[in-house]
Amino acid sequence: MSKEINRAKLHEIAIQLMYSFLMLEETNNPINFENAISNACDAPYEECDIYLKETLLNSLKHQNEIITCVSKYLKNWEFHRLNLVIQAIFIVSVAEYYFVEEKVDKAIIINNAVKFAKKFGDGGEKDYKYVNAILQSCLKDGTRELLFDNAN
Repeated sequence: MSKEINRAKLHEIAIQLMYSFLMLEETNNPINFENAISNACDAPYEECDIYLKETLLNSLKHQNEIITCVSKYLKNWEFHRLNLVIQAIFIVSVAEYYFVEEKVDKAIIINNAVKFAKKFGDGGEKDYKYVNAILQSCLKDGTRELLFDNAN
């Protein structure tokens, strides 16, 4: 890749791509993973940042597990009823915390998620506060394993 992309920008690209993947899923259209990443980075896929590829691959691979995890903390609401931007933020943030090999601190992930909820969400202040509250519950300190057993 001719230009380095900083981690915050990579996180933003991951959320934007996850949003587009969710839209494609809703319309039963196929996802061209490599092409999407290549276009977003304006570089051949092989030259794109491994962190971005790993985050998105794990977001897709573990999407159902992540939705189950997040859904435990949605009070009187269902994940599929959230707007797609907020869904994408949750999926990427949880995937980044639990499934990406290069570990990122919980506070940084939540801070980025809140920033993008403010930037891209359509619910104003309540979107970013909601994202903050749910991720505070969903991202468990001291463990890197999704905690499904706590729901029982």
